[in-house]
Amino acid sequence: MYRTFALIMAFFLFAIQCGFAEEGVPLKRPDGSAITFYLDKKGGRNLLVLMQGSDCNSVVHSKVINDRFATVIGDADVLTVEKYALTRSVPWNGLGDSPECPGSYYEHDSPRQRADDYLRVMSWLDDQFHYEHITLLGGSEGALVAAMVASRSDAASAVISLNGGGRFFVDDVLHSMELELPPAAFEEAKQGFLAFAASVEAAENMDLVMSGHGFRWWKSMLAADQTELLLSFRAPLLIIQSELDKSVSPKLAYDQARMLMKNRNNVDFRTVKGVDHKFHDPSGKDRTSEVVSSVKEWLGNNLITSEIR
Repeated sequence: MYRTFALIMAFFLFAIQCGFAEEGVPLKRPDGSAITFYLDKKGGRNLLVLMQGSDCNSVVHSKVINDRFATVIGDADVLTVEKYALTRSVPWNGLGDSPECPGSYYEHDSPRQRADDYLRVMSWLDDQFHYEHITLLGGSEGALVAAMVASRSDAASAVISLNGGGRFFVDDVLHSMELELPPAAFEEAKQGFLAFAASVEAAENMDLVMSGHGFRWWKSMLAADQTELLLSFRAPLLIIQSELDKSVSPKLAYDQARMLMKNRNNVDFRTVKGVDHKFHDPSGKDRTSEVVSSVKEWLGNNLITSEIR
């Protein structure tokens, strides 16, 4: 009997380490759909939760996430969670959305829905393994998701936000548009986008897919107050912002960080000079390793001494 139980537990832990199969996933959303997640089990007392950006790609195929940022805490179990309807079977596209992005992704995916999934998975795992520290690290949209999760749970021991931009998404979009368009075209596009944003904010639902996202995503992004979220939790916070970011505004990120540091004593803001939103320099060289080193150094000074949990 005991040997049988031991074999069952060994299989269970192996399944967690390799990522749960598409069928038989133990966690489901309120609508009955399965939450697909992957846990790289290291056997330590820390959980590192990684949250990807806004593209429609399976997180399991991201080398930046799984090979680089997964190393910021050497002994940590590493958790990643797929977005709604995505699985490892969705082909990877390093230049944008997967060509086989499911229709239900556009219907359901949003930062708030992603935060719901992370909270459900984190709670379940913490019940199983009783982690001493849970660290959240998110980039781009994932930074907003990390803030949402931390604002709704006191489980986080530390939060790292990478290229998350400023307080409101609409301002970051306008920043990006202004850099890409000539002045006259920008003014016309600005008014069109502001009208679009107002219509989304006023609507209960819309048949909409724009820039690779559906109505729920736009509604959630436009409604989010990132500054308010970042002020709402007590865990140490590291914000890293690329100097040459064209997707979000470095200035707005700095303004937000300055306000946060006036109101909290455990916020650090760091700029990465000469790199874009993906941490590439103008020659195309990937400098992600410098960001990983910076995160490791900060965690060494903040995670061990944290008494948040």
